[in-house]
Amino acid sequence: MGDRKKILFVCSANQQRSPTAEALYKEDPRFEVKSAGTSELAKNSVDAEMLKWADIVVVMEHRHARIIRDRFPSALQSVRLTVLDIPDVFEYMDSVL
Repeated sequence: MGDRKKILFVCSANQQRSPTAEALYKEDPRFEVKSAGTSELAKNSVDAEMLKWADIVVVMEHRHARIIRDRFPSALQSVRLTVLDIPDVFEYMDSVL
């Protein structure tokens, strides 16, 4: 398991986009995956421990990246942050995603 990349997928409420990404990659032997949301009301809210766990943080929108950088500046020092530009218009497991 040590060779597997750890990816944290982040959206707003952790109900549609990031859980879909987590489900799609969950069985991929190359990755360990988790998902979280930036909202305080998210099903699973992103925190510093999650960010430190991850090798790569994949956010759905630029605002998620800004929120994470503002809240957890020191947790991102050794993490790659990638923005997908996926708007909040999809349902969980939407085939378009």
